[in-house]
Amino acid sequence: MRCAQCGKLSFRLICDDCARNLSEFEAGTRELADGFKIYYFYKYSSIKKLIFSKHHMHGGFVFQALAKISFAAWAREQDFGGEYVLAVPLDDHVRGGYSHTAILARALRSNVIKPIFGALRAKNHVKYAGKTLKFRQTHPRGFALSKPLSAPVILVDDVVTTGTSMLEAKKAVEKAGGSVLFGLVLADAKEDL
Repeated sequence: MRCAQCGKLSFRLICDDCARNLSEFEAGTRELADGFKIYYFYKYSSIKKLIFSKHHMHGGFVFQALAKISFAAWAREQDFGGEYVLAVPLDDHVRGGYSHTAILARALRSNVIKPIFGALRAKNHVKYAGKTLKFRQTHPRGFALSKPLSAPVILVDDVVTTGTSMLEAKKAVEKAGGSVLFGLVLADAKEDL
């Protein structure tokens, strides 16, 4: 098989060289409206091929490898003052065989982080890939909370582009009485707008 990142022959979906490079994060923070922070591990342009794999069946395996390198490594370092928090994936409805946001949230499982699946679902299944900010704003996802949340929340998604989905998800959680600490994503696509 070939490495999903560089294309060279490999026994793994992400070869050892690419895995080593990916373990050196380009981490950063995006601050959205009202000061809401989104933390990311990579610039979108660095892992674009890997992110696009979500549109294919093998993408589930690619996302598992990426989640292990980034989300799981990050989660092992967190303690949140001894309190536990919930990792809530944005619209983790299974389409095409798996949910990439559920894979990312699952990788956060630790002594202090508990993933909650099926809690935040979109009523509108519009695709935002390649769409403008105006399109995103005029076609909201319509997030609704379907489970009570007993602790503060980390919102989980694969990419932050305009931040529209994250802000809408945050409002849905807060409207239901929950509190959102921050968002956590694989990649920041602001430079690609």
